[in-house]
Amino acid sequence: MSTIKNKQVQVILFLYLTMIIGLLVGEDLLGAAEADYGGILVRLNVHREDFNYFFKNYIELDLRHSPVFQIFHIIILNLFENDFFFRIINLHLNLVMIIIFYLSLKIQLVNFLKKDLLAISAIFFLIPTFRSYSIWPDSFLCGFLFFMLSIYFLLKFINSKQNKNYFAYLNIISLAISSYISPNFFTFSFFYLFIFFQHFNVSKNLLKIILLNIFLSLPAIYYIFIMENNFIDFDGDIWVQNINTISMTNLANKIIILPTIFILYFLPFLIINVKNIKKNFFLEIKKLNILHYFLIILPLPMLRYFSYSEINSVLGGGGLFYNLLKFFNYYEVILSLVSSISILIILLLTNNSLKSKIFLICLILSSPQLTIYTSYFDLVLFISIFLIMNEGLLRIDNLFNKVKIIKVFFFYYFLILSLYVFKNQYYAWMQ
Repeated sequence: MSTIKNKQVQVILFLYLTMIIGLLVGEDLLGAAEADYGGILVRLNVHREDFNYFFKNYIELDLRHSPVFQIFHIIILNLFENDFFFRIINLHLNLVMIIIFYLSLKIQLVNFLKKDLLAISAIFFLIPTFRSYSIWPDSFLCGFLFFMLSIYFLLKFINSKQNKNYFAYLNIISLAISSYISPNFFTFSFFYLFIFFQHFNVSKNLLKIILLNIFLSLPAIYYIFIMENNFIDFDGDIWVQNINTISMTNLANKIIILPTIFILYFLPFLIINVKNIKKNFFLEIKKLNILHYFLIILPLPMLRYFSYSEINSVLGGGGLFYNLLKFFNYYEVILSLVSSISILIILLLTNNSLKSKIFLICLILSSPQLTIYTSYFDLVLFISIFLIMNEGLLRIDNLFNKVKIIKVFFFYYFLILSLYVFKNQYYAWMQ
């Protein structure tokens, strides 16, 4: 047993060393993390000496990122006079995510051994977004750390018979901090409200939770609307002409592309549960209603409005399927078919869970801008399928051959990592 545990630790240490090497050589699997970080650093250096002016006039920097993370960035820059120290600190702070994920798995996957949970947690090192934004700091990943903490407290809330109010308040505070660092996470307050309503119904406890949410949002309201530092610009029409955020084109882009991104993180659960899914396939199909079938075919009529090529050429994004197919003739049709199949699979896997569906809706709403980046979804999907959607056909904690399951997950996420390497190193010549 100790030998097995030692092997787990050795794997984690090896993967950690790859992160340190990545930091030294400037690894950027996302392809734009370094450029984004460099652009922010240049603008921060202009105002780093006048902190008060920076805070009051943050809108002058023309950033869509919250000032909270940038303030932390400036403090470290002023202390060490070298941005490399900030990057080292950022990388090691992000490692806390793996610890939080492990502790959350212990609550949710009670039938797994600790060594197996440790192995699942180590998959974080294989996820391109985690690697890139740990090496090239970004406010999204810092916000995601507190979002993970909010999920941990939610699991404590659900599984504890005592101190439920205590864990509910910690959940709300964690999500508030997450949203102040990266505003996109605020949409999950609706998901948490749904969970609290299930447990408290209409009661004083629920009212206290709502009032706490409102109270914690007041500083943001004051900063954005009273001080007029409205940095939340999700339009993007500075770079892309004739496309607005509120438009049929943007809606069509989301409907067609997002399912092809989401399905990548459901597939390993489909693979390990294939026998059970085969057995219950027609039974699950019968549970689909008219709304489900409408969602499945929706990518096809949306083709007439689909147009992501201009956005992709200027700002990138689109996910792996889009970027692998975009050079083929009639790729839009193929992509829409992949999207429809993806929606079908996701519906089948989450059909018996209203909680999972509401979570996915909140995730979709968290990214209203024109650009569609996998980095805003992959980590959230990875942890949530284990921690939030572990129900019905997605339930894995009762499966037997857990060592084999973990090997499937490792191989799968290593394959995704390899595809990112391929895209960055060998795929550019096609463009």
